[in-house]
Amino acid sequence: MEHLWWDLGLCTAGTGVEVELRGVEAFVRLLDADNYQDYLDDDDYTYYGGVWRTSPLRLEVPYDDHWYLVVDGYEGRITVRRVTTIPD
Repeated sequence: MEHLWWDLGLCTAGTGVEVELRGVEAFVRLLDADNYQDYLDDDDYTYYGGVWRTSPLRLEVPYDDHWYLVVDGYEGRITVRRVTTIPD
């Protein structure tokens, strides 16, 4: 499974994750460590995010945990120009 990903490390609830995209629309997911492993294993998983057509976008970490950001392009190439975490 091809995807772009970032290990955001331990983040506290309320931390903002800002993503600047370039290219086609993208599916942007914020996953805790267990759900990221489920994503990699092609098992059911829970995520925060969705389909984004505009940039930049901002997600918020819902609870304290180790987090990953995953970006998939739909039709064509997607470029992530910047990923920034903004402490609460």
